[in-house]
Amino acid sequence: MIESIENALQIGALIICAVVSLYPTITRKSREWMILFFFYGSFLLGDIYWLVCLIFFGDTPKISVVSDLSWYAMYIFLYMLLIQTAPPVKTSRLRALPWLGPIFSVAMAVFFILRGEILSNIIYASLMGLLLFSVICRFIDWKIYKNQIFLSIMILVFCLLEYGLWTASCFWTSDTLTNPYYWFDFLLTVSAAIFLPATKKAVEE
Repeated sequence: MIESIENALQIGALIICAVVSLYPTITRKSREWMILFFFYGSFLLGDIYWLVCLIFFGDTPKISVVSDLSWYAMYIFLYMLLIQTAPPVKTSRLRALPWLGPIFSVAMAVFFILRGEILSNIIYASLMGLLLFSVICRFIDWKIYKNQIFLSIMILVFCLLEYGLWTASCFWTSDTLTNPYYWFDFLLTVSAAIFLPATKKAVEE
């Protein structure tokens, strides 16, 4: 019951965020806002399928690939948003620190594979690793990517909250507010909403 309510609230918040991002997409013909709109749309489609299964079948989806495909696209759009809002000046220097992102993603993938599916966890690890690598690069070269720092921070927070949510689901199954899964999911919704001002800052500076 709580999961259905929480998903419904998240869907409502995502609809509002999608509508807000659609306005500058249309009025300014902005690619950045269009990408953010598609991010919210992908997130939303995955959640809607999940909620439908909870309401009509009383359980989480038996075939999760429908939601997974939407959420794969969600991460791809986040990466596209980073690329689209990046300044034309780029650094070619290679550093070891950004590789901590992919290494962390691979380690978490191994942890999840031991408890679940193989292919989906490999795909998630690849997408998360790419995002984490990219945001760490921007933290290192913050003078070049200073317009993206707020956005990069929020993407990092979003990814870490996802990992917290997934990890919590491995250890807690109760349908009460004592389950940290719901708290992570609530914070995930809040962080997704903050992409609106973060994108505005990245676009306008």
